[in-house]
Amino acid sequence: MNTDKKIVFNHFYQLRHDIKRSHILAPSFVDKKYASLVQPRWMSRIHPVYAMIFSFLSEPVSIPDLTKELSYFLEMPEEDVEALIKPFINNNEIAVTNYKGTVNYFPRNIVIEEGQLFGNSVHYTPQQFAYKEIDLTQERYYVAPASILFMVNNHCYTDCVYCYANKSVKATPLSFDKIKDIILQAKKWGVAVFTIVGGEVFLYKNWKELFDFLIENGYKESLVSTKVPLSEEDIITFEPYGIPIQISLDALDPEALKQILHVKSDYGEKIKQTISNIDKHGIDFQVATVLTKYNETIDNLKSLHDFLGQFKHLRRWEIRVGFKSLYSRGDFDRIKLSKERINDINQWVEEVKKTTSVNILWSMDTGEKYFKTEEGSRKFIGSRCSANYSNMVILPDGKVTICEQLYWNPRFIIGDVSKQSIEEVWNSSRALELAFPKREHFRDESVCKKCAIFDECLSFPNKCYADVLKGYGDKNWDYPDPRCVKAPQFINELQAV
Repeated sequence: MNTDKKIVFNHFYQLRHDIKRSHILAPSFVDKKYASLVQPRWMSRIHPVYAMIFSFLSEPVSIPDLTKELSYFLEMPEEDVEALIKPFINNNEIAVTNYKGTVNYFPRNIVIEEGQLFGNSVHYTPQQFAYKEIDLTQERYYVAPASILFMVNNHCYTDCVYCYANKSVKATPLSFDKIKDIILQAKKWGVAVFTIVGGEVFLYKNWKELFDFLIENGYKESLVSTKVPLSEEDIITFEPYGIPIQISLDALDPEALKQILHVKSDYGEKIKQTISNIDKHGIDFQVATVLTKYNETIDNLKSLHDFLGQFKHLRRWEIRVGFKSLYSRGDFDRIKLSKERINDINQWVEEVKKTTSVNILWSMDTGEKYFKTEEGSRKFIGSRCSANYSNMVILPDGKVTICEQLYWNPRFIIGDVSKQSIEEVWNSSRALELAFPKREHFRDESVCKKCAIFDECLSFPNKCYADVLKGYGDKNWDYPDPRCVKAPQFINELQAV
């Protein structure tokens, strides 16, 4: 690399100190033209010395000048400094380093050339990352979460048979001024991602002002999901935000939609018009289809495929099997798909993928991940759970839970941001009890109580409490995650059988 060129910290990423370590965090949204340069939603712990090094790159600097400054600051020879910073300069792949016995992970292009910089710069100083002890082993964030999910309401436009929402609580919503205060707190504590969901975001009266305030403070949604038929005027209002939309569409047949969503006969046409207008105004969108007994036919999937295939701005069609919800209407066994039907759909999807221009994401989850893992939660199959480890969920009234599926279940409420700060909630006694469970908190009925790897398993927070409650009931909240080989068979089936 030409040493006359100036290099700079890639300010898409955020540096944040966390008492005994530092973090590199990244937002969830990035403009398409920069997508190849960064890794959205990145989170990693690093030795604070690396954050100090990057602070010298807050503004563009030449490599010789940087080397001299760091040599003086770190009290190291210049050749050693050059070796230390070399892995980060235009690194096209994830970088892994070892510093004083600590393994550190860095996203691609953590340091870039001056001309590649986009977005606003942040001025960091080495003093911001001062430390007395080092701890890169504790998984949970010390001071505040890395991400927050805020549920603006629990109102819905539809009434789905597979409903995943708890609409039974009629909570008094937070004022918009209080919501703005929470966003400012999140910014202060270096929360990298602030996501808004519903209910229905477009049924929240201040949705436009909320998007404006979030963007003003450095938060931009990566996706907004809705089942609401939007007017063209709403779509024109939304267009300048440049945020992709996910539209839920389970069928085109009006009778099927009535059975699935309990909507009026014209709902399907309104949603089709919404999709046409979204595409017309150049907004990227994706479509989600949830399959139950009411829309499991290949003919239904064919009609959806033919309809969606005409749109230029469709980025993905996600087809997934409906799973048991804590709040499903009626008996889940009545609406769930059989394994045979799932296999038929899988065969159709695989055939269609060979010729279609539609990007189909099909999740053939038949529950085969359950009852398999012997080594504890670190090895569980599937995505890692962020609940109470790096993420918290704020409900419409300000109550804070660890998972959006758990809603107002009192066992998992860790605080209330209408009365407490984000930091106070994150470090509340209940949050810490759930994050660092003790054997004495478990009943004798739970196999976790006497498990030989209790500490090793639960020190890596990855237990899906939602699945535990779905499979075993609320009273058995302390049962193991059903992915564990020692988990008992379900009392209530979660998936196809």
